[in-house]
Amino acid sequence: MRLGFPRALMYYDYYPFWAGFFYKLGIQLVLSPATNREIMNRGLKLAPDDTCLPIKILVGHLTALKDVDGIFLPRLISMEEKTYLCPKVLGIPESVLFAIPPEIKVYTVDINWRAGKRKALQSLMAFGAQIGCSKSQIRESFVEAQRWMRAYQRMRNASWSFEESMERFQALMEPGKFDSLGFSQIKEPPKTESLNEERDYRPKIALVGHSYLTYEAYANLNLLHKLKEKAEVYLVENVPSPAIEKEQDKLRKRIFWSHAKKEYGAGAAYIQDAEIDGLIYLSCFGCGTDSMTNDLLARRARKAEKPYLVLTIDEHTGEAGLVTRLEAFLDMLERKNSHEAHFSSYGQRLDSDSGLA
Repeated sequence: MRLGFPRALMYYDYYPFWAGFFYKLGIQLVLSPATNREIMNRGLKLAPDDTCLPIKILVGHLTALKDVDGIFLPRLISMEEKTYLCPKVLGIPESVLFAIPPEIKVYTVDINWRAGKRKALQSLMAFGAQIGCSKSQIRESFVEAQRWMRAYQRMRNASWSFEESMERFQALMEPGKFDSLGFSQIKEPPKTESLNEERDYRPKIALVGHSYLTYEAYANLNLLHKLKEKAEVYLVENVPSPAIEKEQDKLRKRIFWSHAKKEYGAGAAYIQDAEIDGLIYLSCFGCGTDSMTNDLLARRARKAEKPYLVLTIDEHTGEAGLVTRLEAFLDMLERKNSHEAHFSSYGQRLDSDSGLA
């Protein structure tokens, strides 16, 4: 059996879970191609105007899935206790069914970790009955999926890049490979040479944003690569869960949107880190949760006097404007690093007449 899986939206966070689940069942999970101009244009043409860019990209990917026995579109309600996913995600698959030809069968399952692990397993067992799998098979696959997900999280916390992690998972999907490696070899990322070693100063920048926007190279105009050419980049996934939970406890009310919770926790941790020179918040135009998280982090950054840049992108964003803003931000950090000691404090003058020079 070949099930299509769109390389968009929740792919960037939960693909290893579903890859391990279907691998154990002996079902081939077929990915759509990486986002390109054709996929983007299809999504923009078919999706309603009021949807956000990631949903439009998802629609384009659904049209790119060919030669499959069906398409798998899970409804991810909650993937951890006391949280929910974005309301737009909760509306999948119904909100995107118009993009799928009627002759292609759509398989879905509701995953709600907020209701408990047992409830999630029951939903998967009901789904298993649709594809001819026994309860014992689903139970074993569920355990395997969690094992793959833990391995992926360990890679990301150890500073593996998203691309490196996915390449390793593709290799592990060969029969017997994952069992032979286990977790023991997933410790340090491969050593790579700096892309710009001739620079004397390479700022340390935290890039905070939704994973399905941060790693979507075509949609964000290859932002991550552009940053890595000129700076050391730290991401949300590099911050361990305990540190994110610690920042949540400082709020009067905890954030219950999954991505917003991670973005705020990671961003707040980076703002307090003296080694981080600046923070960039990558936002999607029209995102409701971003409007809240961005404001909370901006207040924290101003209080800590940490340089903070907001980049808002959509399908109309031009590369020239993005590059100009990035270069201005990096130049500011370099001037700050070189001349900060020569700037006077607020209300003071460093000249011959002030007596402070």
